[in-house]
Amino acid sequence: MNYHPFYEIADEAIRYMNAENDWRFIHADSYCMYNLLPSQRMNASLPMWREKQETLFGEIRKQINLPNAVISNFTIVKASKYTICHTIRKHSGIITLSGEAYAAIRSWDTYVEKHDMTEEEAYDRTHEMGDRSMHVHEPSLVRWSEMKAFGFDVAVGEKPLFPGDRCMNFYPKEGAIFIYYRVNPPDAPNLIKKRKMNIEREQL
Repeated sequence: MNYHPFYEIADEAIRYMNAENDWRFIHADSYCMYNLLPSQRMNASLPMWREKQETLFGEIRKQINLPNAVISNFTIVKASKYTICHTIRKHSGIITLSGEAYAAIRSWDTYVEKHDMTEEEAYDRTHEMGDRSMHVHEPSLVRWSEMKAFGFDVAVGEKPLFPGDRCMNFYPKEGAIFIYYRVNPPDAPNLIKKRKMNIEREQL
């Protein structure tokens, strides 16, 4: 994965944009560059973003091996010493650009195989457990395997995190800079197509 354009856009956004609050990343400086909803789209006006958006999206699609993926969110985050991250939902990813962080990816397979849950029920269970683990002070000391999860130190600039249909906890340390992105599940409605249809309907 070519990290260079991600470093460029993060540097530019942090230097020239006003920091925002994002409920997903409590007590962190966030810079939302793109957010796609069924009824509207938010697209930052930062010149470098407009110039590099397709390049950045192309790198993400290549990395997750979904060439036609609809990317519905792209947010740059700079953590403080007080930052707490909500559970990172399925079909979402993290690209860590600098600083230290720890992550724990949760698996729902055991709940399906041993507890007779549907995949959706099993995912909801792991997400609930993820929410309970948001405030862990020293995640490297947690016995993640006992919670059917895999915990590890995040390598900066080596491999982005994209657990697919699993959720994960993410624990950035002070000063860590990372990019959060979300894609529509492969079987989800195409939001771009739906948005165009809504616009065309309104114009009639």
